[in-house]
Parts: sequence; C-alpha cells; structure tokens
Amino acid sequence: MSKILKLNPYYSEKIWGYENWSLSTHKNGHCTIENSEETLLERVESELPILIKVIKANDTLSVQVHPDDEFSQKHENDNGKTECWYVLEAKEDASLICGIKEGHNKESFYKVIEDGNIEDNLERISVKVGDMIYIPVGTVHAIEGGFKLVEVQQSSDVTYRMYDWGRGRELHIEKSLEVIDYEGKNKGGKIENFSKLETPYFTVEKICVDKNYKDSVNHDFHSYTVIGGNGSIVSDDQVIELVKEDTVYIPKGVDYTINGDIELLKSYV
Repeated sequence: MSKILKLNPYYSEKIWGYENWSLSTHKNGHCTIENSEETLLERVESELPILIKVIKANDTLSVQVHPDDEFSQKHENDNGKTECWYVLEAKEDASLICGIKEGHNKESFYKVIEDGNIEDNLERISVKVGDMIYIPVGTVHAIEGGFKLVEVQQSSDVTYRMYDWGRGRELHIEKSLEVIDYEGKNKGGKIENFSKLETPYFTVEKICVDKNYKDSVNHDFHSYTVIGGNGSIVSDDQVIELVKEDTVYIPKGVDYTINGDIELLKSYV
C-alpha cells in the first residue's frame, strides 16, 4: 500500500468562484486518493485536524467571521476555524479585508451594521503574490475578487456572514457579533517575509527546493501543497510527480525526499 498519498480535491462551486478542498476529511467534503475512489478519511480512519483549500475568487466573498472551538462546538457541532491564506495569484494593487476599525464593541458594531455602514468600518491590507495572511478566530475578513489562495485552516465548515454586498444570501448577524475579536487579541494580519507560521492549531512552512530536500515525518503527518515549479517526491520505490496546486499526505514514520525546482507549503500539527 502506498505510503505517500497524492490527493484529488473535493470541488465546491461558489457564486464568487470555487474552492478545491485539497486535503479534507470533513463531513461536508472529502478529498479522494489519486487513482482510487477511496477517500482520505477511509484511509486514515479518523478526521484530521486541518483542512487545506485552493480558493479562486472571481468576485468578492462575504464579510465574515469564524468562531472558536468552544462556541462552534456548542452551537454548530463543529470545530472553530482559525485559518491562513497564501497568495498564489493577485490582481494589481490587490487588497484583502482583515479586521475592523479600532474602538468598536458589540453594541457599536451592531449599530454600524444596522445603519449600513459596514464598508466604512473594515480594515484593508495590501497584498501580493507570495504573502501569507493569518486569520485567527474572531477576525472579520473577506477575500476580494481577483485572487487565488491556498488556505490552511482547522477542519471546520463554520462561517458567519455579516455582510454580502447585496447578494441576498443568509446572514448570521447575532452570532457574528458574539464571536468578533473586538480588541484584536488574536493578532491576525500579514506575515512579513513569511517562512513559517505557528498557530495554536497547525504550523505552515514555506519550503523552497532547488535540488533536493530530505525529511522524516516525526509529527502525526506532513502535508505538502505545491505553490510553484515542479518536481517529485520519493520514498523507497515510490515516486510521485508534483505540479502546481498538487497536494500530498504523508503519514507518521515515513522518510522522503523532494526533488526538483519547486516551492511548497508544508503543513502539520
């Protein structure tokens, strides 16, 4: 049986674009193992703590916020959703929504929403290809149109929309107001000169290979998503070719080598 698993994503079409759930054992979307109908969950036999997506945003997503584990487990029977975004493609002078203006509390932001002034009370950050943005729970955020991102997140599908640019979808105002981090305690935002992001729930590293890179899985697993170039990953007699946006899962105890001129995001817990 293969040690390293190359994965086929679960495709989810959206009104603003699409998501490929590249590594997922979540009940709402299972990725499968390449050349097999077997899901990753069937192979690993328990839900993984992270979910990896490629998000293509042709239009702006809703302004939204995610709850922490305690709130989500109580109200949604799911995990909380801390996440991060690595920018694969971005239009010129691109920006993302990350946070709200300082000085708000639950009551004042409710009035902002009630008065229809939410757009004037959002913080935007300028971003470019290669940037990493950290979105901890409680951070108001939105991906604007013209982006392709890799998202690494807790395994969760809980999103509270508070504003949807007039598209008429369901909003979750009361729950949003309950979970917003008004004081910015969780410190989200752009990671300058990104090479490694450690969160309470997962770690993501940027791995740049110009010939070969050797490693062993001393954690529960390693996952790699290709963000540029091409190459291969080798373990014993197994060789898997890799191109941009491919994702692989490697279980504990496996030694492997990555060859080629290739850049990847390495994710683990």
